[in-house]
Order: sequence, then structure tokens, then C-alpha cells
Amino acid sequence: MEGRPSRPGTIFVIEDDRGVSEALVEVLTDEGYDVTTAGNGAEALARLREAPTPALIVLDLMMPVMDGYAFRAEQLRTPAIADVPVIVLTAGSAPRAADLGHVELLKKPIDLGALLDAIGRYV
Repeated sequence: MEGRPSRPGTIFVIEDDRGVSEALVEVLTDEGYDVTTAGNGAEALARLREAPTPALIVLDLMMPVMDGYAFRAEQLRTPAIADVPVIVLTAGSAPRAADLGHVELLKKPIDLGALLDAIGRYV
């Protein structure tokens, strides 16, 4: 929206469902956030090596190539991005939630109010 101030930091959305990703980008951009995206964990790690560190990661768990669990494990092993807060989105249960470390877990379908509240706690 024109005239809406930009908020500090970038939100990095890692989501394989193009429709969900595009909807998140639209909503977050309308809220004044800068948003970048990746379609899986491997793509996200490659982009994180080349781009400034985001303020927050919104991470889907079930993705092809590299899922959210594998991405998060690699994130925690990488000092440059280990401290970036993560909001996890999942359509199912997260049976290995303990493997994710400290994250905020939100269920799909996404409650936009809950997502924006969670984002506001970090960015």
C-alpha cells in the first residue's frame, strides 16, 4: 500500500506451495514488511549465504528437496543465521517439534491475525 512505512528487517518465507507463498508475500508486504521467498530448505540456505540476514524466518515443515526439519538443523549449525527467530507453519502435526529448537508453531490453514501477532513479537 502506498504511503505505508516500511518495517525494519526482512521476513524470509520458506514455503513450497506457491499459492500460500504468494498470499503470505501479499499480506506481509501490505503490512509494510520486506519479504523474500524460497521454495525449499536447500534453496533457502543458498539464498541465505548470499543475502543479508533476515529478521525472521517463516518456515513450512513439509517441503520437497529439503524439509523444514533439515533446514532448521542446518540453520542451528550455522553461526551467521542460528539466532534468527523462526515461525513454523504446518498443516499436520509436528511429531519432531523438539528437534526444531525454540520456534513458534502455527497450524495451517493460517490464522493471519495469529501470524501477524507472532511476527510482531520478533520484528
